[in-house]
Amino acid sequence: MYFPTDIIKEVGQYLTLSEQGSCIRVCYAWYGPFLDLLYTKVHIHSRNQFRLFYRTIEMSSLIQDALGDHVKELTFAYDSGTRLKEKHAVGITRDELESFPDLFKQLQVLDFDPKLWKYMRYSEKWLQMKHLKRLPTLNRQTIFQPIIEHLSSQLTYLSISGESTDYLLNNNLTTSIWNRIPKLEELIIRGNNYVNLNVKMIMALGAQLPHLKHLTLACVTLPLDEHDMGSTTTFPLFTSAVSLTLDDVHLSNWRMITFLSLAFYHVQTLDFDITFDWFYNENVTIELYEQSMDACMGFAQLCIFLKKIKFRKISASVFPFPYDAFFQEISDIHQNNVKVEMTDYAWWSTIDPASSFKAVTQQTGLLSKANLKWSWTGKKTDLSLFKNLKFCKHLTELKLDCDVQLKNGFRLDLLLDNVQQLEKLHLSQVLITTTKCYEKSKKRFRLELLELNQVILGDHIMDFISQSCKNLQNLWITNSVQEKPRRSAFIVIRMPDHRFQSIKLNSLYLNPGGTNGKCETSIALLSFYESTRYDYQIERKKDPAPEMWRFYHVYKSLKMKKQLRRLTTEEAAIIANFEMNEKKWKAVKNSSPRKSFQEKNFWEKDIQFGAILLLCKSVDKLEFNEIRV
Repeated sequence: MYFPTDIIKEVGQYLTLSEQGSCIRVCYAWYGPFLDLLYTKVHIHSRNQFRLFYRTIEMSSLIQDALGDHVKELTFAYDSGTRLKEKHAVGITRDELESFPDLFKQLQVLDFDPKLWKYMRYSEKWLQMKHLKRLPTLNRQTIFQPIIEHLSSQLTYLSISGESTDYLLNNNLTTSIWNRIPKLEELIIRGNNYVNLNVKMIMALGAQLPHLKHLTLACVTLPLDEHDMGSTTTFPLFTSAVSLTLDDVHLSNWRMITFLSLAFYHVQTLDFDITFDWFYNENVTIELYEQSMDACMGFAQLCIFLKKIKFRKISASVFPFPYDAFFQEISDIHQNNVKVEMTDYAWWSTIDPASSFKAVTQQTGLLSKANLKWSWTGKKTDLSLFKNLKFCKHLTELKLDCDVQLKNGFRLDLLLDNVQQLEKLHLSQVLITTTKCYEKSKKRFRLELLELNQVILGDHIMDFISQSCKNLQNLWITNSVQEKPRRSAFIVIRMPDHRFQSIKLNSLYLNPGGTNGKCETSIALLSFYESTRYDYQIERKKDPAPEMWRFYHVYKSLKMKKQLRRLTTEEAAIIANFEMNEKKWKAVKNSSPRKSFQEKNFWEKDIQFGAILLLCKSVDKLEFNEIRV
């Protein structure tokens, strides 16, 4: 079966590992492309997976076309602090690591939990890895020193912390070591307890790393003496830099802002989590604040290549960060080409958060991604929020945590009307409502991901989402209830025209106690129906049979672990014919919070605590109470 190699690789990226393994055996022409897809980039999720993978690589090491020679990227799961969190870190032994040069001769990227370095030692075998470009964060001097001496000339990525950072600073190597790493493109320096990283060290980076594109400074202090700024035209510029990230960095002098703006005026992305140390001094004056504001405005004026700004947090004590002037300067110079992402911590870094929010939305419209806590506005209605958000034409992702629940509910239809370009929406701790006028409306919104956590689902909200959000591909609902107490024992999610990538339904409850007193007994029954399952059977399509629905029950096993069982047709009929009377409803209302699920043979007792009816066209990944269906 002949297809162009490029098409095979492009389509093969969307297949699972097992599907790729099946395709590799179809014919000889498919063997090469799918071999590259399977082994070029390998991500290890568990220790058992690595044992099987390692055994396969060892067994093939003696043949002519060894599988290990195809591996260019080998990463092990661990929590790296990124958006994609890994539940468990995967470990490797010292002997396994020392065998990598023999097994993976073409390896370019190696990444594992940096904590494992304390069990490792440097091996001369690593000199065989001529293609190695990236290693995990180096946090031990005994590993860092020989790597810099022997492998630094080929590295394009370097991340140091702990002992490695102390070794550089204490031995005054920060001005001489970088010429050994001429190909470096990304550098991360993480200090301990805000160690000083002076101007000379930063200037050395610009002078000796001509290809540096991404620089991250974390947990350090940037001091600036008067003689450091004697001549601003003599220090080298970071002309190749694309992004600058200041992660929990202290600036000891307002002139440091001017220095950074001059050195990094080529950058396209700025990521800030900084503290203005001079605002914590006893002799803070208005003149000092005005100088600081001028420096921030100068930063906006000089960085003419900016495309994205990410504000995490800017801490100051007496005076707020000049949001109004800074964002207005960005908007005037860049003509709305800059996109701004802000977290809830960023709003709290100023004395007047409502004014800051207005500056970045109504005055400039720069916001593209926001994480907001609703309580800081001090208001109980959502009209002012929508009024400001409608000016943000770039806003595609919004995370809203309403820790003061809105009195009259949160109008989802009103939000989507004002922010029609929104693609990802995360809502927490709020009553979600809509108007009945949506039934006559023909508006369609671009929403692709909807995450609801600790919310109260209002009447008709699921019908509104089904009708107006045709592009919805991911629906995640956790710790949520329905708006009004009913005698219906079902939570209905009816979306017959949707093809979902993923659906997560975890810890949903009936709500017999009203919006203020939800029943905390988690629903353990799920009824699931894919509307396309029997499309090819005309007689069943006209008269749907009971077996078209799939009924599942989460129960407690003997090992105290949750398990999932598919119910029989007879058991499903019992659920379908169940009627909630006053006595059963009272039992649900007065039930105590349940820490574990019923045993398998007591599944009928779970009926009165409710069931979820899910209808959709198709779903790739379905999760119910943290168990994959």
